[in-house]
Amino acid sequence: MIYGILLSLIFVSLSLLHGYWVVVGAGHLSGYVPEIEGKPAFEPGRFATSVVALLLLLAAAICADQARLLGMPRIPLARVGVWTLLVVFLLRAIGEFRLVGIFKRVRSTRFGRLDTWVYSPLCLVVSLLCAALLHSTR
Repeated sequence: MIYGILLSLIFVSLSLLHGYWVVVGAGHLSGYVPEIEGKPAFEPGRFATSVVALLLLLAAAICADQARLLGMPRIPLARVGVWTLLVVFLLRAIGEFRLVGIFKRVRSTRFGRLDTWVYSPLCLVVSLLCAALLHSTR
């Protein structure tokens, strides 16, 4: 149950952060996307950021359902959803070996430092919490 609560809180918090970026805009923030030669590798628009915010809310609901926190009939695919989250966040933590992840080569940018100390470890923790949730709710 505690794993579901922690995961739901993490996902809701991240969703709220992305929602804030949709409303206020993230253009003034550095370090929120990978950089190549001092420029963002891509610039996510409001629509893409909104989709991410909604997916993070869905992730929170899936974890809450798997932990039986919602008090509703269980969604049969919740376990598959948690497995999917486990794999997606583990792959994100590992990265693509250039700009993001534990094994990235570009580390000297603001994003690179934040990714090393915050983003990738958070993804790894989320993945481990998903594994713990799955184990505790067999």
